[in-house]
Amino acid sequence: MEKAIKEFSYEELLKKVEEQDILIKELNNERQDITNFEYFVKDSPDLVCIVDSDAYYKFVNDSFSKVLGYSREELVSIPFFNFIHPDDLDITSSTFKNLAKTSPVIDFENRYIKKNGEIVILQWKANLNRSNNLVYAIARDITDIRKTQEKLLSSERSLNEAQKIAKFGSWDFILMTQELNWSNELYEIFEFEKIPNDPELYNKFKSCFFPKDAEELSINIENTITNRVPYEMEHRILLPNQTIKWVFCTGVSIVDSNNNVVALKGVVQDITQKKQIDDAIKAKEKAEASNKAKSDFLANMSHEIRTPLNGIVGFTDLLLKTKFDKDQLEYLSTVNESANTLMEIINNILDFSKIESGKLELISEEIDVYELSSQIINLFKYEANHKKIDLLLHIDENVSQFIVGDSFRLKQILVNLLSNAMKFTFSGHIKLNITQVEKDETISSIKFSVIDTGIGIKVQNQKKIFQSFIQADNTTTRKYGGTGLGLAISSQLLALKNSELKLSSSYGIGSEFFFIIDFEKIEQKQNNSVVETSIERNKSSKPSNSLDNYKVLIAEDNKINMLLAKTLVQKIVANCTIIEATNGYDAVVLAEIELPDLILMDIQMPIQNGYDATAAIRKSKTTMNIPVIALTAGVLNGEKEKCISHGMSDYITKPIVHTDLEKVLHMWLKK
Repeated sequence: MEKAIKEFSYEELLKKVEEQDILIKELNNERQDITNFEYFVKDSPDLVCIVDSDAYYKFVNDSFSKVLGYSREELVSIPFFNFIHPDDLDITSSTFKNLAKTSPVIDFENRYIKKNGEIVILQWKANLNRSNNLVYAIARDITDIRKTQEKLLSSERSLNEAQKIAKFGSWDFILMTQELNWSNELYEIFEFEKIPNDPELYNKFKSCFFPKDAEELSINIENTITNRVPYEMEHRILLPNQTIKWVFCTGVSIVDSNNNVVALKGVVQDITQKKQIDDAIKAKEKAEASNKAKSDFLANMSHEIRTPLNGIVGFTDLLLKTKFDKDQLEYLSTVNESANTLMEIINNILDFSKIESGKLELISEEIDVYELSSQIINLFKYEANHKKIDLLLHIDENVSQFIVGDSFRLKQILVNLLSNAMKFTFSGHIKLNITQVEKDETISSIKFSVIDTGIGIKVQNQKKIFQSFIQADNTTTRKYGGTGLGLAISSQLLALKNSELKLSSSYGIGSEFFFIIDFEKIEQKQNNSVVETSIERNKSSKPSNSLDNYKVLIAEDNKINMLLAKTLVQKIVANCTIIEATNGYDAVVLAEIELPDLILMDIQMPIQNGYDATAAIRKSKTTMNIPVIALTAGVLNGEKEKCISHGMSDYITKPIVHTDLEKVLHMWLKK
């Protein structure tokens, strides 16, 4: 039976057509939306994806594949966790699981590993669609942005480090808002706590200025704003802890597009250390200038004092060899002893000056320890016998007899120590003890000790006696005499050999001064044995008086010194012809005329000094080979070298010692 076909009225058919049109339109709109979405997603530069609850991609756009380097098939085939950097897995998993519990994810970042192994940083926005339980997400590649930010941060860190190293801080000041901005180092310089957007920063900054500097700063800022002239100023700042720093400040104006000054910028540098160094350099220069003035004064003083002393010592030495009654001999001996004491004081002061200025240098020469120690002991035998004190010398059998060192300075130290011991010992004994401490094939460490049974030194005075111009107490100088330089000079001489003068003393019982020095050894020349003072030696070789019939020119402007030099030369050289010149110019002229066998040349003379006179003599073919011996009262370091550099043959200091002059005359007249 056929089914009856329902018939529609016109109105019903019209309504059906309208409904059909609406449905078709909705389908077309939906198709268009899908097309638009697909077009947007496909061509979007951002990474778009849809992920199911099992963490599989249901959809990824072309950018996703392009950025990560995987195909769409590779991306949807495994969970997305496989593409994430291992260090970001936990935070990504936690964020993904919490999507159902929380609001949409915004600005979440993690790292993905591209197919080629490179790392890319993605910033995500994601939301969960609860109707289908799918996550819709979009990501942006921010790798380059983060790298740029890291470079900026690194650059800022480097700038901060550089500012910290240079103690250099930067600032800017906005005129309209009166806002002051500081770099981190500026807070360090001013020692302020860093408070973001601190409205009191400018006032705190100004409070560090001294009134005069604050006034200068205001004038500089006004000038920079008005005339756009950069400013520089160096000033002090008073910190909150009341310490003072020195800073160097600069400032420049910043203009806008209309050429109006809108801000100031500048830097502040902490120059406290530089100031301290500058002050130290100035103090050093001042001290050096003072030392030079002192050295110049000592050089002049030495010459001026030694010139009359030359006559006193020389003539009293000569007079003591003539016949006098007992009283006259005693008086003359006192004059001679006083003159020699004065000379010793001058020598000590000059030595101290040379050591202080670093101009004293030790020499290296062969030293016979036995001979040197015997010579030293012999210097004190007369005084020891007079005071009825036993004077002992003990040299251990293991001591190397021949060593390399400065015999003059070693002798000076030991003489100083024995002189002090003799001065403060009135009974008992004084002993010079020389022992071997250590030695190897080339170096010998020798201990020198001076032991006495004198008055001793109180504990509180045992350190200060090594200081310059200081003795044990104020009565010492008055009672026993001396300059207080002997021990100081000895200590400083030992310091040049990396040694130290040490003391062991008991007040009222006695003292021991001792030191240890390393010497280079020389091959043994004879068998060693224990040496006591009972073995007396007198090895002073005196030249025989075999000089005869020579012609000597003496250039000397001081009448007394001329007379002394003439007298000494005539005693040494029999039938000697003396030619006298009272200045350097006459010496040159007379040398050409007389052609002497030897010239004794004073240094400081009128018209022409000894240096220039010698240079002139050396230029002449007729006189160039005549020995010229310097006679000088100058004994500062370098004096001998200066004489030799000006063409002189040898050097004798004033006061002239008979044996020294005799030795020099024998050396040069017999050549």
